[in-house]
Amino acid sequence: MVICIHRKFRNPPLPNPLTYDAVMPPTETRLPLNRERIIDAAVTYADDNGVEELSMRKLGAELGVEAMSLYNHVKNKDDIFDGMIDRVFASVPLPAIDAEWTTAIRETVLKAMDQFTAHPWMVNLLMQRGNYGNSSLLFMDRALGLLRNAGFSDEDTHHAWQMLASHTMGYAFQMVSGGPKDKDWEGIEGQLADLAEDYPNVARLAPYLGDCEFAGEFAFGLEIIIDGLNARLH
Repeated sequence: MVICIHRKFRNPPLPNPLTYDAVMPPTETRLPLNRERIIDAAVTYADDNGVEELSMRKLGAELGVEAMSLYNHVKNKDDIFDGMIDRVFASVPLPAIDAEWTTAIRETVLKAMDQFTAHPWMVNLLMQRGNYGNSSLLFMDRALGLLRNAGFSDEDTHHAWQMLASHTMGYAFQMVSGGPKDKDWEGIEGQLADLAEDYPNVARLAPYLGDCEFAGEFAFGLEIIIDGLNARLH
């Protein structure tokens, strides 16, 4: 066993504190990997590239880790998908349970639509997964509570929820999918002009039918649903 140290290595000179940072590069600090970072990265990746392009390998590369490291925090890709859905619902501001129901429902549904269209993969993934996390259940619970507190029966509360959810999801799907191309509609409009005698109403409304402004139409339909539900209470 070597027990002697050569004199010139026994007491090495201390670094000059004025120049130490210049000669010793700072150590890079990596944020610890956890479920929240993985879900956030997955949402961002899906927004930029589409959810169909998401893989454990690509997600690991985005986070600067090997794909196998992800499995210490998530079960599999399906677990990530469920977390992504829940993350979107968590971003929708929830109304107070004792708020005036027509205003609160309108604002909540519009804010939910904003999030569904900001993340174009959301609607399809939700329909495919059919899975509910804590945030989505809290969103549903708050909406159902608003309707019950307004005076709707349990059965009518269920029907109202289904109407609102279907209207929102349906229009969100159309908005992220896009409507008919202008050039395609021009050809159809020309054909309808020739068939005006047989289809007078379609031909008359062709300019409107070919110019679908989904956000405005969604808001129009939402007002009809709310007015109809409100009339049912009185």
